[in-house]
Amino acid sequence: TARRAGLGGRLVEAAVVRAAALGAERMFLEVAEGNAAARALYARSGFVEMGRRRGYYSHTDGRREDALTLVLNFSG
Repeated sequence: TARRAGLGGRLVEAAVVRAAALGAERMFLEVAEGNAAARALYARSGFVEMGRRRGYYSHTDGRREDALTLVLNFSG
């Protein structure tokens, strides 16, 4: 599997480099609160939590899960 092979980190890095090269000042994303692996990956890439969307994700078992909104500022 691709898990733990570093592919996700390389993809995030490539997206960040490309966005910065195109003049972006910041990058936003959202992630399910319970997705610990993705949250750790984004934190390692410098993203920080800026907000929450309560009950944003619906699961097949009827549960609702919050989405966390993250930002990476390229300057300052």
